[in-house]
Formats: sequence, C-alpha cells, structure tokens
Amino acid sequence: MKLELQRQNFLKAWQIAERFSAPTTAKTPKDSISGIFITATEDNNVTLEATDLKTSCSCKAEGVNVLEPGFAVIPASIFGGMLKKSASDDLILEINSSRGFLSSGRNKTRFTIISPEEFPKIPQSSSAEEICTMLGADISSLINEGATAASQPMDFPKYMGTCLLKTEENTVRCLSTDGKRLSISKFPYEIKKADELLLPANAMKDFAKMIAANYSDKNIKILADGSTVWFNIEDVEFSARRIDANFPKYERILNNEVRTKLTISTGELLSVIERIDVIAKNTPMHLMIMELNPEGKLTISTRAPEMGTASEIIDAKVEGEFLRIGFNVPYLQDGLKAVGAVNAYIEFSSDEGQTRIYRDGHDDFLYMVMPTRLTSQDLISDDDESNDYQPQNEQERESEN
Repeated sequence: MKLELQRQNFLKAWQIAERFSAPTTAKTPKDSISGIFITATEDNNVTLEATDLKTSCSCKAEGVNVLEPGFAVIPASIFGGMLKKSASDDLILEINSSRGFLSSGRNKTRFTIISPEEFPKIPQSSSAEEICTMLGADISSLINEGATAASQPMDFPKYMGTCLLKTEENTVRCLSTDGKRLSISKFPYEIKKADELLLPANAMKDFAKMIAANYSDKNIKILADGSTVWFNIEDVEFSARRIDANFPKYERILNNEVRTKLTISTGELLSVIERIDVIAKNTPMHLMIMELNPEGKLTISTRAPEMGTASEIIDAKVEGEFLRIGFNVPYLQDGLKAVGAVNAYIEFSSDEGQTRIYRDGHDDFLYMVMPTRLTSQDLISDDDESNDYQPQNEQERESEN
C-alpha cells in the first residue's frame, strides 16, 4: 500500500478514529486493538477503523491519493504522533508486509505495523433498525447532562458505569445513577422506535466531546439491534455494545415532597462552593453544609478539625422552612455545572431526603442528589468562632496557666 497524504486533511479523520482505539498495553494478541485498520481502494477511497472491543469507529479519510491500494493495521499512538509533529504537510505513507514508512523529502521514519489478521471485525449497521435522528449539538448536550451521575465503570452493579438512552412518546431521554444521585436529560424528537439502550457512560461522554468538536451542526442517525447501537454522521459511524444489565426504575425513586425551595445564580453558587472546598476537601466526607433561611440568606460552611473552618453568606431567594443540610461537594458541583443555566432552581425534601436541581423555569433537565448525614462535629461551634478572635497574648496566658 502506498498513499500520498495531505497531512492536515487526513489528520482530522485519523484523530477521530484514534479516540476509539485501545491504549497500548503489554504484548498480547489483543495489541491489534491499539492500532487503526486502514483500507485503501483503487477508486481512491480510504477508510479508518478503530475499536476497544466495547466501542468502535469507522470513518472515511480526506486528503489522500491512493498510489497503490491495500490494507494494514498501523499503531495509533506512534503514527498519530508522527502526523501531529511532522514539519511537512505533504507526506508519503508506504506499507510492506512487516514495516511502515512515513517520508517527506529527505526525511523518513520507519515503524512496525500490526498483523491485520488479529484485528477484530467492526460491527456493521446494515441490518439495524433506525431509532431516531438528532442534531449533533442536541445529542452532545443530552449525553453530557444525562451521564452526569454515572460512576466509574468498574463499580458494581453494572448499571452504575452506564447511561441509558430511552426513546418513547416523541422524547429522547438520557439517564444515569450511582445510587446516591440521578441525572435525567430530555429532548423532544420524532421517534421511529421506542427502545432502552444501556451504554458505557465514559465512552458516550467521549463520543459527545467528539460530536461537539466536529459535528454539532450535523444530523446524527441512531440505529440499534439486540447487541449494538450505532450513531451515523455523514462519513463516520460510531458504535457501542449494549450493556447486559437492568437500569433501576427511576420513576419509583423520585418523589414530589418539597420542604424548602432555593432559586439562585448558578455561577455565584459555584464560586462560593469552590472557595469553601479549599477546606471541605480535607474533611472525611468532602462535606459542606448549607443553611437556608427564608429571610433570604444562604449560608455555606465547612469544618475540618485539623485544617480550619470556612463560612460564606449570600443573598438568595429561599421559600419554605429553615433547613440545614450537608452535601458531598463534588456531587453537588456536578449537578450545578450540568444545569448550564443562569439560575438554578433547587427543591429540598428534608435534611436527609432527596434534593432536586432544575434549570429555573424549565423541566428538560433534573439532577437529584442525596444529602450527607450531619453530626455535631461537622458544624462550626461557638468555640471555633470565639477562638478566631481571641487575642494572641490572652491565648498564651491561658496556655501558661
């Protein structure tokens, strides 16, 4: 195989495929999935394929002139590094039975290729049923918001590392949960088939980033069969294996109980939490405390006995009862960042019941988080505050006594 590459144009397709190849690992037969399968035909079509066995990508490459057709598996990280760092935009790629060569003028680099016989077969969507078609920007937002509450994929049960794409009644939903929180995003779209597609959350988040960067204004067709889901965008086809697990019946988790309501600037609240977190991250539960006063004040504080205390008061619209409630800081931050709106509307059911975060005036996104139970040791005490203002010489006198 011999190809003329116009580096900048070819690099776009290469980087898309490279995102879905497996990281380089120890020398085993599965090393093939750390490479990209490149196929070049006589009619000047070049296709790149990559997979990590859970997700796959197939895309057509531009900026290529086929001098000699063929196919090969090229190590993704090595060849990708060559492309990105090349000083020339016009390159020649040659592949023989055991070696690859990338050259430009008098510069030439040799690299080892991977046996194509070991590369897995990429699943094809030819027999899959169409679920719906969505705009790239919408599906990127849907996944980013809906997958917010997913945990790491090694967690058990399996659904904790997944997000659920659910289509029904002209609505597409994306949901995730780790047992302590739940996120739901939804968009109105014409649905051709109702289905529940349970997919690996981290892979879908990576896919959403790729869409946002390259195809936000393009239509994406979603198809599925019993084992795989495909997302087709122009000359790119991304696929993910469905996870064999049952997503919890989230409708049973949510309740309508409301004890206190808070409407607040999302950006202002996040800024305060970031400052409080300087101390909060040193607590065993990464804990911050919110005190909601119906007189229009919100107090956020934290206490790490070995490090110090922090407290801030901000004006806010508080309705209902006075409430003191604790949260794991990253859990609350994730929900507020996912809201992505000027104002957040937050409903509190009790100091130990679920808290629900919405966009103010909208119902297209919901983030539910369970609070952290507070103890007396978590609260800033009168002694903490009195010691803060005690003159040093008085403290020294007391220590001498």
